[in-house]
Amino acid sequence: MALILPFLLAFAGGATDLARAYQAWLTIESAARNAAEYVATTSADAATALADARHAVCQESQPAPGFTPGSAPNAIINCTAPTVTVPSFVISTVQTGASAANPIATAQVRATLPFNTIFPYPFVPHDGWTLTGDATYSVVRGR
Repeated sequence: MALILPFLLAFAGGATDLARAYQAWLTIESAARNAAEYVATTSADAATALADARHAVCQESQPAPGFTPGSAPNAIINCTAPTVTVPSFVISTVQTGASAANPIATAQVRATLPFNTIFPYPFVPHDGWTLTGDATYSVVRGR
């Protein structure tokens, strides 16, 4: 029993950290996708797109390990982790299928979340991993 117990504990710890990493990655990926859809559907310009994306990602990533709320009074929607960027936001009237009345909006949202394991493992960096979710969404507006 004394020989098996360390292996069982290491296996349980590894499974726990793997589950936490998978849950955080799914959460960040889903938050980026939903933020890209929201930004492409509602935002008017790049500055508004970044604020809208940050709010959407922060709202959805609360249960993820590594989530860090911001300062009051809106601590959740002004979170400091995950980090949110909008590398691309375009509202086009010249794309195929677009018109002045029905432009096509395309938004790319990238969310980055730091992740640390609970236990230090050999050959695994304990100072953290970076989980990234990246999503692009296009929508015809006004229909």
